[in-house]
Amino acid sequence: MKVAHVLRRSIALAFGLLFLVALAGQASAQTHPRLAKAGRYPVRIDSAPPGATVYIDRKELGAVGVTPWETKLLAESYTIILELDGYELGQKTIKIARSRKRQDTFIPLVKKLDPPRIDVRTDADSSVFGATVILDGQAQGSAPVLITTTPGRHLLELKKEGYDTFSSWQEVKVNEKVTVTPVLRAIAKPKLGTVVVEADVADATVLLDGNPVQGTTPVVITDVLEGLHVIEVRKEPALPWKQTVQVTAGAQSKVRAELKATIGGQGGTIRVLSNVAGAHVFLDGTDMGAVPVDIKDVKTGEHVLEVKAPGYQDHEERVTINAGQALVLKLDLDAEAGKADVGTLKVVSAVPDADVFIDGAAIGKVPQEKQVARGDHFVVVKLPGFKTFEQKIRLEAGQTLTVSADLRAVGRLRIVSDPAGADVLINGVSVGVTPIDLNEVEVGTTIVRVQKAGYRDWDETLDIKGGANEIREAKLKVAGKSDGELKDEQRGLSSFGARTLPRGRSTVDIGLGYPYFLETKVTVGAGRMANFGFDAGVGVRTLGSRTEIGLGVRLMLVDNDPFSAGVFGDLWWGSKLFDDSKRNGATFNAGGVASLTAFTRVTITGRAYLNIFSDRHCPERTTAVQGQAATFDGDPITVCQEYSNASTGVQPQLTAAEIARAESLTGEKGSDFFTRDGGIRLMMSVIAEVALKQRWNGWFVLEGAPFQSERALFTDSFSAPMLKTDYETYARIGATYKF
Repeated sequence: MKVAHVLRRSIALAFGLLFLVALAGQASAQTHPRLAKAGRYPVRIDSAPPGATVYIDRKELGAVGVTPWETKLLAESYTIILELDGYELGQKTIKIARSRKRQDTFIPLVKKLDPPRIDVRTDADSSVFGATVILDGQAQGSAPVLITTTPGRHLLELKKEGYDTFSSWQEVKVNEKVTVTPVLRAIAKPKLGTVVVEADVADATVLLDGNPVQGTTPVVITDVLEGLHVIEVRKEPALPWKQTVQVTAGAQSKVRAELKATIGGQGGTIRVLSNVAGAHVFLDGTDMGAVPVDIKDVKTGEHVLEVKAPGYQDHEERVTINAGQALVLKLDLDAEAGKADVGTLKVVSAVPDADVFIDGAAIGKVPQEKQVARGDHFVVVKLPGFKTFEQKIRLEAGQTLTVSADLRAVGRLRIVSDPAGADVLINGVSVGVTPIDLNEVEVGTTIVRVQKAGYRDWDETLDIKGGANEIREAKLKVAGKSDGELKDEQRGLSSFGARTLPRGRSTVDIGLGYPYFLETKVTVGAGRMANFGFDAGVGVRTLGSRTEIGLGVRLMLVDNDPFSAGVFGDLWWGSKLFDDSKRNGATFNAGGVASLTAFTRVTITGRAYLNIFSDRHCPERTTAVQGQAATFDGDPITVCQEYSNASTGVQPQLTAAEIARAESLTGEKGSDFFTRDGGIRLMMSVIAEVALKQRWNGWFVLEGAPFQSERALFTDSFSAPMLKTDYETYARIGATYKF
């Protein structure tokens, strides 16, 4: 008893709480001053998309509901305000009429514009990960990062220690995301060596390439870049001493300055270098030794220096030496070539200031004229912003050959793709795989194609401008139809229209109607080629007195969206099941079909076709004796039995009018009445199919044979479930499931 008492109290408490919650909800909805007085006229407020919060007159008065929202209002004007995240505020003023019919108001909401975004990714270069991303001078974090910004042109920079700064201008728009896949270039680490400087006097000042070095002789200079450098040593009253030294990375070079010889204003010093090892230096005709050589105590004044080596042309230079001067000279030698083995090469170009290279050696800017040995040579002409000119030439002895360098303006093009590793073709010529930097793309119209197995080709026509940088990202789509296209295809499938089913697609139809009460059919797509298509189906239908099985085909001849046209045919055969009336028949339909499809959702179809039929209503009579009831090879239906009785003199139960109508329906009399009933009619039909859901269609068929004869099978005289008269107008309604 105590348990029952507690249970009753708990139930009462629960109902009380529910009642209080309901009262609270009603009170909340009625707190709005415009809703304080009960309305009389039904109203529905809806939006696209639904789920928007509804306000009346002002948001400050509080929300009254969520769309779709139904209520009753007074016959007044109201300002309806709708609010939904991600959409602009919707507002509409409505005037409620004095009508008992529900007044619907629909307010479409406009989606807010998404701000431009720049997606900095690390796909193309893993070293980009962790780099500082800067947009218009403001740090945005570390890569990878998604930056929200304003429409327009922005400067994007990436900085990372040990790498050159990446810089790129990006043009962005609202509702757009630009993906950037930068590549960072590592800064080459300097190669350093050491120089030890000694002197024959203590505490001399040392300069490296004109810059003072901390400390005095002897001194060790560390972290010196690899290459040629000039060491200068000074100490008054001696004259400055200079020498060129070759510094090697990771090695130590040593020089010794001799200043004592210049104290007191004696002669100068000449150091001679050359490109030919072992070449001899001559001062005023005296052999001073092989290079490199230091010639000391050279008297002041003008002197003749010569450098000679076997197989090379002599190099002569006139120099002037001042008291205490230290001079460094590099006298290079050219290989000997007899006059009979030399030709003249001229290099010219319509574009000035281009650099000329012959066999890899720079010889100056265009125009250039140079004597070179006979034979093959390689000429290169370069100028930033222009495509490098390269040409291999053959020069004969004594020949003068002019090379005209055709420099064409070029731009730079960077191409990346998603996914990477796609082949890139420029004007049909393969240039590599993504990501790729093309530094010399000729100006003008350029066709870029990016292709990868299993994906659709990506094409774009660019107008390349000289000196300009272009960046393109190719987002490759998987080959074949996209998911959206496949959904549209499935939604637009039709079992009755002229557009046949694609290969791999099928439909299942089930319908109710008259004269066939129940019908089901399966259709399978066989394939399409251009505007032609083919499918086939099998079906079962019944009108009570006969159940039939059928085969059908469709052939699409025209497909020009939204219009399509073709031909169709089907053959049905059946009989009465579960009796021995011998009733059976065949029906053949063949004709043309045309359809209009709107937005892959609605298909309206018209058909015109010939309906050819052959029906047996009665079994064969085996005996027919006057005054006696005839016998049959089966169980005849009533009209067959009574017609036979009338023909043999047995009192029939049919009236003369009924017998005449039976003869009119079949077109046969006497013994022919018991043979097959055949005919042909021209049928017309209109069919509407609507995509109710992605996989479901609803359909309605209206067809008939106007102004033509009735079909006996469709009357109650020969098929009990039928109407008395064949009105020659038929209808069906049903649904389609689409695979």
